[in-house]
Amino acid sequence: MILPLFPLSICLLPQGFTQLRIFEPRYKRLVTESLKSGEGFGLCMLNSSNELMPIGTWVHIIDFETLDDGLLGISIEGRQRFKVNQFDVETDGLKRGDVTLLPDWPSSDLIPNQQFLSESLLQILEQYPTHLSHYNKDDFENISWVCQRWLEIMPITAEEKYQCINSHNHEMTQELITSIIK
Repeated sequence: MILPLFPLSICLLPQGFTQLRIFEPRYKRLVTESLKSGEGFGLCMLNSSNELMPIGTWVHIIDFETLDDGLLGISIEGRQRFKVNQFDVETDGLKRGDVTLLPDWPSSDLIPNQQFLSESLLQILEQYPTHLSHYNKDDFENISWVCQRWLEIMPITAEEKYQCINSHNHEMTQELITSIIK
């Protein structure tokens, strides 16, 4: 699968939601192509050396608007993780990657000792009603989903997030979150 790539310092995982401000011509082109094709694009984190990390998330644009400052605003939702096999850089600097889709982390119901992770996340997200409105109450009962949302908002390095993102389930992320917020 070939996807245009949008490198950013943020982390977005499957079923996650965020909003972006688009101002560079190459990314305006990426948005236009994504909207026309309905294919979406790849969001990849940058490491501390500003290099593209090889695991990203295939995202879809779910809304767009012209912001008060005249910039393009888009709302995106994560669909599936992928691995970048290779990428090319086009003349305007837009990266386009050959990617392989990766399986989602398996869903897993919360058990009692994990409840505080869900409750704490909900308290934080209540401060951001736009984001919270995109999530379903049942999502907060899935520890895999909860760990992915924590990973998106935690103030840790891209390299630390990448180790968790690269794992096959939520367990490493849960351990990291628990060690930080307890």
